Amino acid sequence: MKKFKFFALMAAFTAMFAFSSCSDDFDLDAYFETEYDEYEVDEIIYFNNKSDRAETYWWEFGDGYYSDRENPEHAFSAPGTYEVWLTIENDDESDDFKKVFYIHPKSVNETQPDSQE
Repeated sequence: MKKFKFFALMAAFTAMFAFSSCSDDFDLDAYFETEYDEYEVDEIIYFNNKSDRAETYWWEFGDGYYSDRENPEHAFSAPGTYEVWLTIENDDESDDFKKVFYIHPKSVNETQPDSQE
């Protein structure tokens, strides 16, 4: 009888552990990548969405522009620091992810010819 209780208890713990570790596999996880964190004004940024199990996407670029595309592109028209938020949802849950971008003024092209007077 002691062996039966031991094995029953072990089976219960195994089932609880298996269920809890599997349920983590089903959590939404918002995430995206870009090539860099710093860009120049008007330089196009390609957002590579790495989120799992999302059905909808909502991007807030921090400059008044938004997108519901899975992998949007965006260019900032003014220098500054911008927080870009991705919010993902499915029927059961939602998650979001933020990344900060530093947008610099356009650099002066040093190969431009001197102005003539």
